[in-house]
Amino acid sequence: MAKKVYLSPSAQENNIGADNYGSEEYRMNQVADIVEPQLKRHGVVVKRNSPSMSLSSIVKDSNNFEPNLHMAIHSNAYDKKTRGCEVFCWKKGKGLLGEVLANNIYLEVAKITPTSDRGVKEAYNFYGPGKHMYEIAHTTEPASLVEVDFHDNKQSSKWIIEHIEPLGLAITRGILKTLKIDWIPEPVVLDGYVYRVVAGSYKIKDNALKQQKLLKQMNIDSFIEAHKIN
Repeated sequence: MAKKVYLSPSAQENNIGADNYGSEEYRMNQVADIVEPQLKRHGVVVKRNSPSMSLSSIVKDSNNFEPNLHMAIHSNAYDKKTRGCEVFCWKKGKGLLGEVLANNIYLEVAKITPTSDRGVKEAYNFYGPGKHMYEIAHTTEPASLVEVDFHDNKQSSKWIIEHIEPLGLAITRGILKTLKIDWIPEPVVLDGYVYRVVAGSYKIKDNALKQQKLLKQMNIDSFIEAHKIN
């Protein structure tokens, strides 16, 4: 059965970053625009929030979808000086899948950030006793929230804008690692040509279908073309 992921890029249209960053909602949806097709390319079923949704409706939508993982994508703000990514899970040290997801996301994003980072943190009691990070507290499936960097810092906002695609790919890799799905390199295009690896040729269609099914079980994309033999 295909794995399912709910993507929840920030819907905070009023969180405006430094210089020409624009809104957190706009930039994080750009990151999600990278993550979504990459997950689908690996056979993952993806559902995504809408910028017009409230946080409570996002949580409800995710819970109704019953994903294997819920991934929230945000950028941060504090004092215009702080930098670095941080990732949240419900609780640390429990070995739960949400914590595994947070650790995998952090490891991938921290590889590409230009500064030191801020670690994996708990959403539990984050704002004080009994005051949890809402999205992680109320989603019923394993969830994580990444703050890719601080958009109120001029250097960081510039860095995020220039690294939308690498951030999206890093988040994708963290999700796939958590789902135990191997990364599949994209076809390399050189001089207008795409070079594909052929896994076999069969005179009997049923044999070709069996091979395609086997490849799918291995999370390898494939397709069948018919060629007439002269």
